[in-house]
Amino acid sequence: MKTVKHLLTTALIAASVASFAQTTTVTITTDSTVSTTRPRKTIERVTSDFSVYVGLNNFAGSLPTGYDFNPIGSRFVALSWQKRIPLLVKGATKLRLVAGPEVAWNNFMFERSSEAGRNMLVERNNQLSIEQADVDLHKSKLVTAQLNLPVMVNVAFRSGLTLGVGAYAGIRLDSYTKVRPEGGSTVRTHGSYNLNPVRWGLTTELGFRGTSKLFFRYEPSSAFRSGQGPDASVWAVGVKL
Repeated sequence: MKTVKHLLTTALIAASVASFAQTTTVTITTDSTVSTTRPRKTIERVTSDFSVYVGLNNFAGSLPTGYDFNPIGSRFVALSWQKRIPLLVKGATKLRLVAGPEVAWNNFMFERSSEAGRNMLVERNNQLSIEQADVDLHKSKLVTAQLNLPVMVNVAFRSGLTLGVGAYAGIRLDSYTKVRPEGGSTVRTHGSYNLNPVRWGLTTELGFRGTSKLFFRYEPSSAFRSGQGPDASVWAVGVKL
């Protein structure tokens, strides 16, 4: 009898084990949606560029008799090397500091008079005077060359529009008058012409990112030394290429 009970017990245990093996399933899952890749950060770097400014310039204010300049023939040219330094570049609006040296030329072309032709600017004993030439002049102008350092804050909007506002200061490198008679050779006469050795002004630029921009510059102070020349400020307007 004991042998029969032992066999029955062994059979029940075996059946229970078989039943458990058939009905129990252990499932191991892994989460494949978890990514270990970290998002990349965009780093704005300091960039450099070379620009050319081309436009018109002239004196503003009340000028003495004889200081009549051709508005189209009086031109402004500058060669600029700039650094663009990121200040705030998160979001749609980006803020940058733009600075760098430039060499700028102001050309003031005297207007031709139907009666007297073109005038000439003459410096004698540190005194400026306007004189009429003995012959008809094809060209008569005053040229100044400066080494400037403009500094601007540039704002770039989501639309691509950019606006720059700032100021500049510079020292005079050279100044001369350029006269060419009709059918003759050009004569340059270098001198200080009582011009201030240091000039400063305000500047603004407007345009779209990656394209040419419009610029405007204004120097509130006179380009000439006080009491030694016209009390006239200087403005320039044109395109930055």
